[in-house]
Amino acid sequence: MRRPRPGARSAERPTDSRAVLARVRALQPSLTPSEAAVAAVVLAHPDRTIHMSIEALAVRAGISTATVLRFCRTLGFGGFRGFKIALAVELGPSPAALAEEIRADDTPIEIARKVFRADMQAIAQTLELIDEHELSRAVESIAKARRIEVYGIASSAPIAVDAYYRFLRIGLPVGVVTDSHMQAVSASLLRKGDVALVISHTGRTQETLTAAEKARAAGATVVALTSFLRSPITKVAHVVLATASAETAFRVEAMASRIAHLSVVDALYVALATRRRDAAPATIRQTSAIIEEKRVKP
Repeated sequence: MRRPRPGARSAERPTDSRAVLARVRALQPSLTPSEAAVAAVVLAHPDRTIHMSIEALAVRAGISTATVLRFCRTLGFGGFRGFKIALAVELGPSPAALAEEIRADDTPIEIARKVFRADMQAIAQTLELIDEHELSRAVESIAKARRIEVYGIASSAPIAVDAYYRFLRIGLPVGVVTDSHMQAVSASLLRKGDVALVISHTGRTQETLTAAEKARAAGATVVALTSFLRSPITKVAHVVLATASAETAFRVEAMASRIAHLSVVDALYVALATRRRDAAPATIRQTSAIIEEKRVKP
């Protein structure tokens, strides 16, 4: 029996009233051009969208009402009314500020406020967007793994190193590879019982995608951490952890997503540590003592 695509499964499951805009952003790259036109209107004017009829939204996006309905169903809603209700609930009486565009004439403190608000929003939306079942599967797979290899390059490389460091501190058999060539070599040597944690903001980075494909072909379980629900890497992974982020003109290529990805790594780390109550505390004490040796005494 063919395994359903993680991205498709997540998109088709019943959707609640949380993280509607985050889900639109996560699916945006995989939408058809006409569906993407609807998404653009919704993301640009969410507060106006909740007061539009399906006909008005279709006219604003320059598409048909059937496309608007298809867009809603792609998000997991039964129809336009359910989508509007969920969006209205998310926005609430005092809508949270969406990712604010940073202007060239902003002062440093104005930029800091906008950056911090975007980072906080990314974490809050990720908490609502992340699939509870997929997170549990990720923890279960990593906890039982014979060997864990973490892959990530470019802006995802620091996230991969952080995951390696945290998993190592609780005594997990983990390694990290951030070189694209060595990722492919490492992944091809994995086998059943191993886990490859692949980290890619876009889910379309060729080198990381190749590593994921080779790890799966070798029999390993592939856990993907990405910002987009229907990216190519989700079609390869056994488990998908999707985060939320909104990039703006000056915050491009995974700036806010780094915070969201690090938060997911932290959640995995703590969940895994609680499962290793006998071994983790001793390992943490041991590694803390080693780290303390590297510090200058007062």
